[in-house]
Amino acid sequence: MTPRRWAIFIGINIVVSALTVLLVLNSWEASRTTPRAAVPTTVPTLNAQAQTQVAASAVPTRTPTPANLRKYTVESGDTLSEIARKFDVSVADIIAINKLANADVLSEGQQLFIPGSSVTATPTRIPIPTSTRAPLPVITGTASTALGDFFVTIREIKSPGSLAGEQVILTNLSGQVNMVGWTMTDGEGNKFTFPSLSLLSNGEVTVHTGRGTNTPTDLYWGQAESRWASGKVAYLRDPSGKLIATYQVP
Repeated sequence: MTPRRWAIFIGINIVVSALTVLLVLNSWEASRTTPRAAVPTTVPTLNAQAQTQVAASAVPTRTPTPANLRKYTVESGDTLSEIARKFDVSVADIIAINKLANADVLSEGQQLFIPGSSVTATPTRIPIPTSTRAPLPVITGTASTALGDFFVTIREIKSPGSLAGEQVILTNLSGQVNMVGWTMTDGEGNKFTFPSLSLLSNGEVTVHTGRGTNTPTDLYWGQAESRWASGKVAYLRDPSGKLIATYQVP
């Protein structure tokens, strides 16, 4: 090969090499300047409703457990208010659980369910402090005095069945009480409402079934027939309707 041809060959190689280098540099520069599509790194959040549904599905549903009950046998002279105080529950709860149609009528030996422990229990009676209350007399038979704000008890019902002789005797064992608005019922819809009467401590008032003129110690119901007979129960309530005392005629 002549020197001329060698020169041409070398020149062509130089040109080809230069073009190749330029192409490589252009490609590398293009790869550096072209931005790549950003890949999202955050997880889309759920809307409030979806979050609530997910949270609700994650929490197991609990089946409500019915309240434990204890069984109580009604004793002679018991009232619902006294039973409620024994167990520290409300009268309304006892009525609702036992579905009592008439809350004023209880019979000896009747079984009641009381909210609380499922163990059958006999409650302990709470003594009344003698330093702040007048002493309670021992009353035998079927009289019952509720432990409330007042200590007015039905001491006796005399001559039941006789309109002329029927008398309900009430005794006040607390401080002075204004009897206005108090009521006495026989469990059969007949009600006597007390007039304005101040019953002194340890004082007594007699309610006659028949007609007569009221005095500070004797009140008259004005009934045309007798209201008391053996087995019937007298219910004494204060103006708010709270049961204060009961008395079952022997």
